[in-house]
Amino acid sequence: MKRSKRLGVVLDLAERKKAEAERFLSEQLQRVENDKVQLEQLESYLAQYQQEYQLALARGLAPDQIQNYQAFLGKLAATIGQHKKTMVVHEEQLAQVKQYWAQQYARHKGIDALIEKAKTEEEQAADKAFQKQLDELNQRAKPAFL
Repeated sequence: MKRSKRLGVVLDLAERKKAEAERFLSEQLQRVENDKVQLEQLESYLAQYQQEYQLALARGLAPDQIQNYQAFLGKLAATIGQHKKTMVVHEEQLAQVKQYWAQQYARHKGIDALIEKAKTEEEQAADKAFQKQLDELNQRAKPAFL
């Protein structure tokens, strides 16, 4: 079996790993994008609720209503803070996945280049062997009077 054919098995494995890395990358990019959208929604909701609270304060609120508003605003702010921490973790994971993808891509590209080199060498060797056969046939086919 030719070297290029044997390396084909290695290339298939590298292609599978590269495809897996691409899937991981896609999923992680989507997760980070979803995090951003969700943060915008939470911050928008907080701003709306704060505005509502200010309007309610201007109209006059009972102490227990003020306490309820403040408690809810505190929970919402804590949720936003926790979400931001989660976003940092997801972005760190994204950086790791990007690095993994780059490694798999480079490995695949390297194996592919190695196979191309092996094919070229095989073709050159085959051409050389063919030329040698032609030369030998020409030597035998020469007329005796030359």
